[in-house]
Amino acid sequence: MLVLKKYNTDIEKEWAFVRDMPEDENGLTNPLHGISKADFEEKAIPEMIKHEKGEDMPDWMVPETILYLWNGDVIVGQFRIRHYLTEALRNGAGHIGYFIRKEYRGKGYATEGLRLTLDVARDIVPESEFFLRVNKDNPASLRVMQKNGGKIVGEDEGHFFVRITNPGKDRRIHLEEVDPGNWRIPFYLLEEQKHYVANSTVLLARAFAYRNQRSKAFVIYADDTPVGMALYYDIEDCKAYDFSQFFIDGRYQRRGYGIAAAKMILDMMKTDGRYDKVYLCYIDGNEAARRMYEKLGFKATGEEDEDEIIMVKELA
Repeated sequence: MLVLKKYNTDIEKEWAFVRDMPEDENGLTNPLHGISKADFEEKAIPEMIKHEKGEDMPDWMVPETILYLWNGDVIVGQFRIRHYLTEALRNGAGHIGYFIRKEYRGKGYATEGLRLTLDVARDIVPESEFFLRVNKDNPASLRVMQKNGGKIVGEDEGHFFVRITNPGKDRRIHLEEVDPGNWRIPFYLLEEQKHYVANSTVLLARAFAYRNQRSKAFVIYADDTPVGMALYYDIEDCKAYDFSQFFIDGRYQRRGYGIAAAKMILDMMKTDGRYDKVYLCYIDGNEAARRMYEKLGFKATGEEDEDEIIMVKELA
């Protein structure tokens, strides 16, 4: 019976698998090829854990979940889920990549492994479709995708671009202003983020304090599920908006909800049209926030307010 298991289940077998996995096959790279067992345990596994959480990653990366496909007590393949799309991933490798060892190919393992991976990905990926890419000289992998509902939507010189519907998971991110019906919603902050992020009580108090500056406080929803909150208001002296408070509940992070909600709020500011720029601050050391804000087009001003780094974005 084929089953998927997350990394860090059987280190000895996982190490042997990735050590022997090619450095690059059909576009799936393996930086761990030839790695020593010590480096795998002491460096690679801790890095995988951090990267799945979105911590200590290069700016171009997104969080990634690594899964191994097991047949009994043997690892036969590896599947990777990138949690959301950047522009490069949208036009390139997409959400999912996979590898099946040569001796296990042609047995239906890739088809079943992808099916199992899609079941996991539907609870991670916020987009309504899974994006995949396959080399044109790899028809077997294309058939695997098509057997799982994949449809070719485009191509370039060397690749087909494939889409698979994210079943029932077209998560519509939307905002609702705080009102008597939603202000008591309990949100959960990760322990390691409490130093960096204000909770809902602080956000609501700040919204009240800045009510004369047209403060707007929102609950962020993914479909009907509340997943976070946000606040902005006017800074009249600077002729700008202050994107003052923003958080995603720890249970719903690394799914692209933050980026999607922040873009909506920036669009609201553009529509309002009173100012043409927006400021925000993040606490020094909050690298996840810095990366997200930079992806949204914010740039550091070079100024600081105690331990907070000030950023600005032009609302062009």
